[in-house]
Amino acid sequence: MLPAPDAARLDDYRFQFGHDAGNLSLVMDSLTDAIGLVGQHTTYCRVEKGPRAGEPPLDVAELLRLLAAAKGLVQESLLRLKTG
Repeated sequence: MLPAPDAARLDDYRFQFGHDAGNLSLVMDSLTDAIGLVGQHTTYCRVEKGPRAGEPPLDVAELLRLLAAAKGLVQESLLRLKTG
């Protein structure tokens, strides 16, 4: 069950874009927010020593990659719904 603010946003998206596209639109917003938060974390969480010094830890970099890939799939699905 979604928290009340998210449920209201979902209802708005479903009204604007239809049921499936509305659901995907909310997922897209959530992924965008998550990417922003993890990206902000990479500013403060850096490897201190070794050849990767100054870079984000591998788990954080992989999380960003996975989130971006998931967002790309959602974007592709939204476009297919729009043109289909």
